[in-house]
Amino acid sequence: MFWKFDLNTTSHVDKLLDKGDVTLHELMDEDDILQECKAQNRKLVDFLCQQHCMEELVSLITHEPPLDMDEKVRFKYPNTACELLTSDVPQISDRLVGDEALWNILYDFLDHEPPLNPLLASFFSKTIGNLIARKAEQVR
Repeated sequence: MFWKFDLNTTSHVDKLLDKGDVTLHELMDEDDILQECKAQNRKLVDFLCQQHCMEELVSLITHEPPLDMDEKVRFKYPNTACELLTSDVPQISDRLVGDEALWNILYDFLDHEPPLNPLLASFFSKTIGNLIARKAEQVR
């Protein structure tokens, strides 16, 4: 008897990235995006490190989501964005600390009218704390 295994499994994230016109939100809807990112899936990390993706990820954790969204999904994307930004992937951390535009978006969060959203403040704090812990000499 012979066992047949499909050892050439491609993740759904890779399939979406191969599609070419995938959006960040489509990828963030995938259940395995965090695992793929932490496993340093080259295609995914390259996609996430693009300027427009990094700006959107940082904006998600620093700007209030629309109030008209369903409460169950309102903070889904900001939470996923925070997890991606703090996923211990060197390329993502390097992009964050090395890009002044991203720092400006992060720091602008502190200029919002009080009171700050506590959940967004926790995402902001986790991201800044992670960068300080990993890249202390580069954090300004």
